[in-house]
Amino acid sequence: MSAIEETIEGTLDSNGQLRLTHQPRLPPGRVRVTIRVAAAPTRGLADVAREIAAEQRSRGFLGRSAEEMRAEDDARLAEDAERDRELDGARRSV
Repeated sequence: MSAIEETIEGTLDSNGQLRLTHQPRLPPGRVRVTIRVAAAPTRGLADVAREIAAEQRSRGFLGRSAEEMRAEDDARLAEDAERDRELDGARRSV
């Protein structure tokens, strides 16, 4: 009789509790458990950004369009330029 085996990723908590990513698909009965440290998955900044964007889209948050961001930047630049002109005028009158 061949052994039935399944590999499942999981997390070992500090209190010793094992949390599996999914329920085993083995029939009920006695089992033998071997725990190995898994290499940490490598995630780059782009991966994290994609995950965040996908989570936001799933919640209905679409974000701002490129046009909206450009308009906001233009408004901020105009406001900064106006403030600079006011400061330059105040310095000249002193």
